[in-house]
Amino acid sequence: MLKMAKWRDTAWKDVICGIPQSAIEYLMPDLAVDMDPAGEIRGIPGMELFAEGTDSDIGMREPDILFNIPMPAGKSENVALFAEQEHEPSADLPRKVFDAYIRVREKWRQRTTCIVIYTGGSSNVNTYAESCYGCEVSMKFRTYYLPEKSADELRADNHPFARVLLVGRLSLDAGNDVKLREKYATEIMQTTTENAEELFILDFSRRIFRLDAPEISDKLKGEYKMLTLPLEEYRKQIYLQNARLEGIEEGMEKAACSMLARGTSLQEVAETLSLPIDRLQQLKRH
Repeated sequence: MLKMAKWRDTAWKDVICGIPQSAIEYLMPDLAVDMDPAGEIRGIPGMELFAEGTDSDIGMREPDILFNIPMPAGKSENVALFAEQEHEPSADLPRKVFDAYIRVREKWRQRTTCIVIYTGGSSNVNTYAESCYGCEVSMKFRTYYLPEKSADELRADNHPFARVLLVGRLSLDAGNDVKLREKYATEIMQTTTENAEELFILDFSRRIFRLDAPEISDKLKGEYKMLTLPLEEYRKQIYLQNARLEGIEEGMEKAACSMLARGTSLQEVAETLSLPIDRLQQLKRH
């Protein structure tokens, strides 16, 4: 979102959606304590908070992720989560968080909170305020400012989501240095176990360190590919679950678009979601 490259945005979104319980526990421990332990955190896919084609929506974006959090007594609350990997301060970020908050409250009429994982040039992005002839509006939201955390601090933290943040922190340190990207990617790979959460984290590191780039060694690419093969089955289940939440036809098409954008073949998408090839070809063109 904002100035962040789309591939980074998608990588952060996928890993958080893949391990939402860990993300909420780590980023919002107070909320994790209050939520219903028997409930399931539900990611709300394909949010359309802004009407298309209106002047007021120019430059606005929806949150990277909206989670619906189960609370006791059958209640629920929303968490709008943004991941912003930038190297310069973002003057627009507070306004965009505020805009998203208002639209979530308007659409679902539920208590809502916002949190931003931010890697930009300034930590001072957690407050939005405006005034207009005596009308004062102010909003303060939670921000996890990654540059304030050292890599060693995150390495020493055994929580699964700390490893996600470690990958993000190391990617900032590596920048465009190919040798450092390979070094840090190897570190993450060598400390990864083969459970579902770790596989999501490993795939996140593959994407954040840009291991598909031609300058990265084929040996490292091959090792990552072999280790992350089981992840595709987890992803398929998530696509199907999200599709059912949105309604069969519309949900399946949105799931198909996500898979195609990630480079999944037409044949594999068709087999996974039971959609005709000709419809998938239409979706791919658009």
